[in-house]
This record gives sequence, structure tokens and C-alpha cells, in this order.
Amino acid sequence: MRFRAAVTLATFFAVCFTIAIWAAPAASLPTSSTLPGATTQTITGKIATVGDAAFTLDIGRSDNPNKLQFLIDETTKMEGKLTVGARATVEYRSDGDKNIATRVVVTPSSGLNN
Repeated sequence: MRFRAAVTLATFFAVCFTIAIWAAPAASLPTSSTLPGATTQTITGKIATVGDAAFTLDIGRSDNPNKLQFLIDETTKMEGKLTVGARATVEYRSDGDKNIATRVVVTPSSGLNN
């Protein structure tokens, strides 16, 4: 009889624990994809100009590059220092006609001509 009671209580607690786990909302980190209309894109290029709250990347071939300007705000994560001539990979989101950098990874220029 004691064995049956112990097994019944153990099963009861296991079922209660399982239900509690399933009933709890799933913890999720906020991502840009959870925000409406906030999709990020990634691009790599050479830094052409650096300003106080913006910088410009040269994209494409060195003889005729396309230029993209990115704004930097308080949420932009920077890895490295923005310097003209360095290569950078930029994750950004578009807000109307503005490109707002969300993450910038700068690779220092090697000193070799690319």
C-alpha cells in the first residue's frame, strides 16, 4: 500500500510540473524580426567618410563604387573604430529613405592595396 501511494504522489507531482512548464510563456529575446516592419539587411564595403552620427560605405568595385550612407544612433552596436579606408560589415534597417545601422563590425585596413 505504501508503495502504491508513493508512486501515485510521484506521478501527481510529475504531471503538475509538466503542466506548469507548458503553461508558462516561452521566454524570448526581442529581435528586430519581432518588431513590425523592422527587417535588417547586411552589407560589406570600404568606409569612405565618417561623421559624428553617420558614415558612408563604398560598395562594389573600386573604380566606380556605389555609396550608401548609414546613421548611427544610441542602439548601434560598434565593434572596432570607424576609420576611412577600413572595411566594415553593417547590419542595418531602413526607415523611410534612411539607413540606420544596428551593428557595425570594422576590420582595420591591412595597408595593402585591395
